[in-house]
Amino acid sequence: MKVNPMANYTIVTSGKQCRVVLAGDLTAPRVPELQAALRKELVPAVTEVIFDLGQTATLDSSGIGLLIATSNSLARQQGCIRVQNVSPDLLRLLQSMRLVSRLNTTGRTP
Repeated sequence: MKVNPMANYTIVTSGKQCRVVLAGDLTAPRVPELQAALRKELVPAVTEVIFDLGQTATLDSSGIGLLIATSNSLARQQGCIRVQNVSPDLLRLLQSMRLVSRLNTTGRTP
């Protein structure tokens, strides 16, 4: 498990699955460090990456780019990405960009 309190994320890899839990915004200032940490976790054995955005209020173009790049990397390995616990506002944003199905996005459960 990798925890970075400064960047507010946790990465847990178990078998074929990598789970990224964000506690804060997924925006340009945070993306480079998270991207570097995620690259280290994306070994060939990992075929699924789950982003938990339950505590994420803001997602900008850099954050969306990270999600798409991760999806593209996994697709080359026959893997997939899942974006879970998305707030209604972020869900609307991803819907407007037609990314909900591509990123296997699910909203927050009440």
